[in-house]
Amino acid sequence: MKEKNTDKGCLLVVDDEIGSLNPVCEFLNKCGYLVSGCSSTREAIGVLEEERYDLLLTDLIMPEMDGIELMKNALEMDPFLICIIMTGQGTVQTAVNAIKSGAFDYILKPLDMRRVQQLVSRAVEIRRLREAEQKYRSIFENSIGGIYQTTSDGIFVTANRALARILGYHSPEEMMLHIQDAGQLYLQKNRRKEFISFIQKNNIVVGLESQVYTKDGSSIWISEDAIAVYNESGNVLYYEGCVKDITDYKRAEEDLRISREQLRSLSAYLQSAREEERMHIAREIHDELGQVLTALRMELSWLNGKMPGLAGRTKSMSDMIDSGIKTVQKILTALRPNLLDDLGLIAAIEWQVEEFQKRTGITCELIADKKEINLDRDVAIAVYRILQEALTNIAKHANATLARVRLFCKPDQLNMEVIDNGRGITEERISNLQSFGLTGMRERVHILGGHFKIAGVQDNGTELTITIPIWNHGGIHDKNYHCR
Repeated sequence: MKEKNTDKGCLLVVDDEIGSLNPVCEFLNKCGYLVSGCSSTREAIGVLEEERYDLLLTDLIMPEMDGIELMKNALEMDPFLICIIMTGQGTVQTAVNAIKSGAFDYILKPLDMRRVQQLVSRAVEIRRLREAEQKYRSIFENSIGGIYQTTSDGIFVTANRALARILGYHSPEEMMLHIQDAGQLYLQKNRRKEFISFIQKNNIVVGLESQVYTKDGSSIWISEDAIAVYNESGNVLYYEGCVKDITDYKRAEEDLRISREQLRSLSAYLQSAREEERMHIAREIHDELGQVLTALRMELSWLNGKMPGLAGRTKSMSDMIDSGIKTVQKILTALRPNLLDDLGLIAAIEWQVEEFQKRTGITCELIADKKEINLDRDVAIAVYRILQEALTNIAKHANATLARVRLFCKPDQLNMEVIDNGRGITEERISNLQSFGLTGMRERVHILGGHFKIAGVQDNGTELTITIPIWNHGGIHDKNYHCR
């Protein structure tokens, strides 16, 4: 069955008297309707099988088939078709028979065209309402999400099969019989009151996540969208909403959270283990290799005194040993700067800034508002390693001529800024999962409960900021860790 397109409506007029048929068709055409006319019921049935109409306007008395019989056939093809009977032999019984058989209304001949126009207009509106209701009903019944209407007191007015299924019931009827108040569904006390409060404040609730009970007493997670429907006086008629079961999503979210926490714990352990290993290696190098090189230098000095003729050779060997000692000192500093343990974070950062400037030729300034920042060892190491990585990135990627390190301490937090005047880091690189240096800095800060931020402006440099709550690691609540 093909559907004719018109905003006003598609009408089929049937009358075996051409003198009556044509004027009606012409009038309704002028009213803006798309009108087809048939002079026999057989022809009308054929047309109804081929085309879809909004309204059938048919004469009652016709030779092949009367209007009521035609109407019954038409309604079998399209149950939503609106039918109006025209008759010149109108009686009360005629009207009763027509309405009982499914007619929307009937109109007497000779036709009052003004009355015809009013009746047809109202009939087409009814057709549109029926179609809209059918579409809504189809969506309501076949939706995979739960749909409901409740009074302000929590009584369910309607509910679809999906909502009943989500809550573990066989049917909406069973669900509404067992749940007298929607508020009793929520595990969280007063959640229904919060739901109503949200709607009163914003006229809508979107993505409200709650735990609710199911029929068997177990619980699930749902996400709820809802609005309030008001009457003309501004009073709430009912609440209308949609429900999604997000239990699997919440479980996956929790599993992911646990997995992230486990990975971060592992990362923290590995970082701590790495620093311990570095300390151990540094100690071994200092105690073993450093002592050996020092002993060799002393022996060489003794040999030089005993055999002056080898002075040139011993001088060359002594220089090589001195170079080896300096190399060992560099390795020891890279593994574990003694300044960090002996003199604290500020001294270690001052040394690192000076070394960076000597090594790269990039002017590097340090601004610190404290002479000493005495912190827990893990915090101090993390800040120092982050600075190392930040300066390394500037040397490798920034194409900068100036870098500035600012370190300042508040009563409950440590802040460090590293700023350069280079090309500026891009958003693509910031979000790149392969930027392991940035990832490492983020993880170090996160493990300590702090905040990490990095941003760049093209050709105007990059600014890295970290904030670490030192009270989590001693700080102002422990006399051993403080800023002064």
